[in-house]
Amino acid sequence: MADRGCFRKVKNMTRFSLIILVSLLTHALTKAQEPFTLKGTIDTTENAVYHFYYEVGGVGVRDTIQLKQYGAFEISGYIKEPTFVYISIEDKYNPRVVGDFIVYETWVEPGREHIFNGFRDWKKGKRNFEITDSQTEVLARKWLKLRDLEDTEKKASDQSCFLEEHLDSYFVLQVLYDKLRRNEDLSLVRDLLSRMPAHLQNTFRYNQCQDMLAVKDNLSIGSIFPDFEQADTSSNMHRLSDIRKNKFILVDFWASWCGPCRAESPYLIEAYNRYHKKGFDIIGVSLDEDRERWIEAIHEDKQTWHHVSDLKGFDNAVAKSLYIRSIPSNFLLDPTGKIIARDIRGEELTRLLGEILN
Repeated sequence: MADRGCFRKVKNMTRFSLIILVSLLTHALTKAQEPFTLKGTIDTTENAVYHFYYEVGGVGVRDTIQLKQYGAFEISGYIKEPTFVYISIEDKYNPRVVGDFIVYETWVEPGREHIFNGFRDWKKGKRNFEITDSQTEVLARKWLKLRDLEDTEKKASDQSCFLEEHLDSYFVLQVLYDKLRRNEDLSLVRDLLSRMPAHLQNTFRYNQCQDMLAVKDNLSIGSIFPDFEQADTSSNMHRLSDIRKNKFILVDFWASWCGPCRAESPYLIEAYNRYHKKGFDIIGVSLDEDRERWIEAIHEDKQTWHHVSDLKGFDNAVAKSLYIRSIPSNFLLDPTGKIIARDIRGEELTRLLGEILN
């Protein structure tokens, strides 16, 4: 039988081993990332509170600071790849915006110290500033100029040339990611992703794009929509497959704070009232975080169909698994769960149901 002194030594060695393991893991994570610094001035009232938000590997990082004298600020962190930073302030300027008002948005890069100078009249544009040492930001501004071209033919041609010329840049990878989010030009996205250099194929964003493509393949017309289960406004769990039995059903991703979503309510109500008794139903999946606002919006808009949510915003488990990153977004399913249409707007839903159910 081992004595207590021996047991104590083993226990202490185990604790010591855990400390070493944690240190090694922390060192490995830090080594995988590189520091960045963003500092300079923002032209606003002294001592104003500003919020900084960016993501590292899909996980949000928030930093709130109080401006120093003459609007000076400094934030720093660790990132693995070029990263988009939102700089916001409490919203007192746009009644249509829910949450903070984004004043600036810019790109920072690993291993860089960026000097930032926010200009006067910052409310006129989110890029009304200068920033040093950010090649990603330089490309972003060039892309925005192309996006604003009025000649549609020239715009398409110039954008295509831009993507080809900068195929080795992280910014083009971000453009492809945005196209995937909007379900645009999927064949183009596949082609350009396949030709990207190895250093980009090892990034989080590249792998995310590949995952999104796989999900979108499974959400194409004719595919079976994945089953899911979430809680209703009374915290009772509901499964899509149970609601869907023998019905055509619209899976509608929305939120109380989403103006375009709320604008679709009259069209959804018209379709529901006309075709519910003929075998049509709706399940609204809310990307809200505030339960009271969610329920209030349902009552205000007179939405009498099924509603579910886990109240995690864009981290909603269903939306996240399907890479739903913009709303409104919807899928029309037949009684077997097969997708027969998606992202239907306005009177199109009523027209389509008329063809199917009349």
